[in-house]
Amino acid sequence: MAAFVRPPSHRRFGGGSRSNPLRSGGADGRKSFHAINIPRISAGSEERLNATQPSRAVQRVSGWFYDGQRFREGTVGWEEDVVVEIRSGRTRRPLAEGLILPGLWNAHTHLGDAIVTQELKGTIEELVAPPHGLKHRVLAKAKDAAVIAAMRRAMATMIRTGTTGFSDFREGGLNGLKLLYAALAAMPMQGLALGRPVGLSYDSREVAAILRASDGIAVSSYIDWPRDAIEKLAADARRAKKIFAIHCSERVREEIDAVLELKPAFLVHMVHATDADLERCADAHVPIVVCPRSNAFFGMTPDIPGMLRQGVELHLGTDNAMINTPSLLREMEFAYRVARMKGGVPAREILEMALRGRRLANPHATSAIRVGARADLVILDLPGGRSGFASIVRASASDVRLVVSGGRLWPAPSPSVRDASMIRGPRRRITRSTR
Repeated sequence: MAAFVRPPSHRRFGGGSRSNPLRSGGADGRKSFHAINIPRISAGSEERLNATQPSRAVQRVSGWFYDGQRFREGTVGWEEDVVVEIRSGRTRRPLAEGLILPGLWNAHTHLGDAIVTQELKGTIEELVAPPHGLKHRVLAKAKDAAVIAAMRRAMATMIRTGTTGFSDFREGGLNGLKLLYAALAAMPMQGLALGRPVGLSYDSREVAAILRASDGIAVSSYIDWPRDAIEKLAADARRAKKIFAIHCSERVREEIDAVLELKPAFLVHMVHATDADLERCADAHVPIVVCPRSNAFFGMTPDIPGMLRQGVELHLGTDNAMINTPSLLREMEFAYRVARMKGGVPAREILEMALRGRRLANPHATSAIRVGARADLVILDLPGGRSGFASIVRASASDVRLVVSGGRLWPAPSPSVRDASMIRGPRRRITRSTR
């Protein structure tokens, strides 16, 4: 395969209309006209990873890279924060060798939940349902600095395990978004910040402020909200050309036609959906994010093969950070095993589920490593070739050799370092932008 070098004039992360307030050092970073004040809380030594600055020289890794269909042996190179070279053959003295994937995208997180550290007991309603679930009570009492620190630790886990982007459902209104941005200031990750009102009611001024400062609105479930309020939320998000997303059929089956009338960008869970519900989602081209470990915690499992048979586009998320570590490597392994209980799906499909979420931030993104794409890569010490997909669904954090996020290198912890977040590194400020 010949090398392909992207012309300098095309250095942008995709051509989507959605700009991203969570981009850090990316290729489409413009200043926001609706910026909110971010707390000046420095990352402590326990909350940082060691990271280099993007290099202006081409840096390369070699091994088996994912081209969107299969693994090919070759070399991937990037300059600053953009992939500029893909070619056959291995380079001399690469930064790392192994199985080369695009950075994973965690399609559904609640990072603020990381503030909850106690052993969990109770039902979904008792633990996570608004407004009186455990997580909401803890978040309401927690100090801002503690929430920021907890979210940074969760982000550090994502980076160390190969995730370079995420979509977060952020509780707490405008202040909740402020805390998320403050947490991300130390991390070179991409993300979608999806806010929500403080209460289960509609206030036009509050919603307008949230939409100016976020990528959209994401709420708990249709049945939690008064119908007129949730319809106004969705309509405001559409008018602002922002995302509207919602949990659906997690606790009980919900009326899918009423939910789809809200024009959601994606749904989360759908473990109690019928085949007809899934077919309606497929017909409406509405993706579903599944979170198998979270569902299993509450005694449920998603029917991944059944969803795929109905033609649904599936993404993968880790859900509440108080229930699961936000590691997509763990989620992929569990999803593969849960799918086997319902008949099984190819390991490649599980990998695709962990990559597709980036389309929400950039509709033109693909799951393949491509010249011109943002330099988000994870290199795993795993067999390639035909064994690549099977290796991935058995991978663990110890298999991660190198993570490249926006051109910045994030070495995996060595055996002598218990936690890579103990290593100090430079703090990065973020540039936020509006759509």
